[in-house]
Amino acid sequence: MRSLFLCALFYLLVSVRGGGGSKGASEEKGAERLRSEISADGGVEPLLESELRDALKDILAVLQHGSDASKEGALERLVELAVHTGEAGREQAVAFRVAIVAGGALPPVVKALSSESTRRQHLGATALHALALDDPSTQDDNDHQLEICKAGAVPPLVRMLSAAEPGVQHAATGALSALAENPACQAMIAAEGAVAPLLDMASYGSDMQKLGALGALEVLQVNNAEVRTQLQANGLAETLNGIASMGSPLLRGEAATFGARLIDSSAPPQKLSPSAHVKVARETRARYDGVRHRAFRMMQGWGAAESPTH
Repeated sequence: MRSLFLCALFYLLVSVRGGGGSKGASEEKGAERLRSEISADGGVEPLLESELRDALKDILAVLQHGSDASKEGALERLVELAVHTGEAGREQAVAFRVAIVAGGALPPVVKALSSESTRRQHLGATALHALALDDPSTQDDNDHQLEICKAGAVPPLVRMLSAAEPGVQHAATGALSALAENPACQAMIAAEGAVAPLLDMASYGSDMQKLGALGALEVLQVNNAEVRTQLQANGLAETLNGIASMGSPLLRGEAATFGARLIDSSAPPQKLSPSAHVKVARETRARYDGVRHRAFRMMQGWGAAESPTH
């Protein structure tokens, strides 16, 4: 599971760096650094405490006081470190996220979601996606998802679902899927009106957009009868049936599974405890991470995730 999480976030970061053109030397260096941190078996070596402390100090200073251009670089580095620490192990992952929250980094990251720059919006959403998870090899919940939601991330992320840039939409669906693992965040996301734009994306978007939308919708309906009823009333089962029969091969399996769950009216779903909710939601999100990982590896017929350029 660690490698799937790493690849999903790695490709989101590389897609926004690429911008459809050749990468600059600094961007290539950053991408190569992230790749080199991954060992042959998908693991990473923990950063030295001094390295992590210095990097955190620089990131926090730039996010709070730097120029717009420098903030983009800080957001990129934040994503790299969030992925790295998540892959290195729970202890370093939690320490990094606690330091980010305690250091006051969440407000400027959330502010990036409302930037006029779609590139900055994409980076902000990707950073929150990475910060929303601790050690992806466990089913443990953490407080960082709720901290992110309380910091005001939900309204701009939901607005980003209707952005003109498909890459911004894709980054938003990833962040919302991760945040919705937390029951309180799930309720906030649904109340903010995320279901309607996600339904549109599932019906009319590209394959990558549909993948992100279906993943977010399935996590949102976990243990949530109101969202489930809304999906049924808006014909999602028919949409899923169409994708399962005529959609991309990489989407058919998840669409069929989701559709079968949605139309199963043999018995009302049992209300889950908060811990069980988190477990089921995380397993659901991880399944879609697996599909996204396969999509990025295959690429043929999909193309890279569309990336914003400004």
